[in-house]
Amino acid sequence: MSNDDGIAAPGLVHLATALVDSGHDVLVAAPISETSGAGAGVGPIHMMGQGILVEEVELPGLDGVVTLGVDALPALIVIAGCLGAFGPVPDLIVTGINPGRNVGRAALHSGTIGAALTGVHFDKRAIAVSIQAGRFSAFESAGSDHIHFGTAAAVAASLAGQIAEAPARTVVNCNVPNLPLDALRGIRWAHLARSGLVRSVVLDETGESRIQLELGYGDLRLDDESDEALTALGYVTITPLASVAEDTRPDVRESISRSIAAVAAGLGIVEQPTPAEADGPAA
Repeated sequence: MSNDDGIAAPGLVHLATALVDSGHDVLVAAPISETSGAGAGVGPIHMMGQGILVEEVELPGLDGVVTLGVDALPALIVIAGCLGAFGPVPDLIVTGINPGRNVGRAALHSGTIGAALTGVHFDKRAIAVSIQAGRFSAFESAGSDHIHFGTAAAVAASLAGQIAEAPARTVVNCNVPNLPLDALRGIRWAHLARSGLVRSVVLDETGESRIQLELGYGDLRLDDESDEALTALGYVTITPLASVAEDTRPDVRESISRSIAAVAAGLGIVEQPTPAEADGPAA
């Protein structure tokens, strides 16, 4: 398991402890420092030949669990783990607990989710776990109010046994309200909300402007079945995610086909058959 908040993040300890208590064999490999917002990035490729620094770390309550601080982004840590760099190759990848929801289209930028999705390329199953931090408000902050990491950890530990039996390459995004376990309103399959990053221009005391980016959330509607709306109402949400995939929408395929033909004609490129096409079907 891993995260994007760093090896010392409290959510990581809660999640690892819950998984161990549920009978799972756990190996923790997480960034040495915070890497929030890394998405599925792996860092500068030209630096990988120098190797990645790995150090053993002791975390409270995790005696007997291999716990490693890795000087790398979460997705690269998952790649290394799936290649056997830290020992036995994992069957299930669990990332989190991220303090702050990873909902809607903004999930694209999450290192928690990017690490989980990276496991798809190794036919792995994965769970990305996040919890609402702060009050049910327009914007969330990891530093406000008490965070019920135990609630998210309990949900994740129970879910792990289920996803471990799911089809290969199954990845789920799990968002948990910041509530005690007995106060949750339920668990729902949720669609990705249309929320994303909000840009604003801020003037500082000198009169100079700077761009500020924040996670923006929409107005809550009672008929909204999105991850953003349902978690705000007190439901745990489960959303299956796909990694990099070809866009097969008919209108997109038609548009790209026209583009290919126009570019070829404009540049005078004559279509040539591939060797297989030229040779015809195998006898």
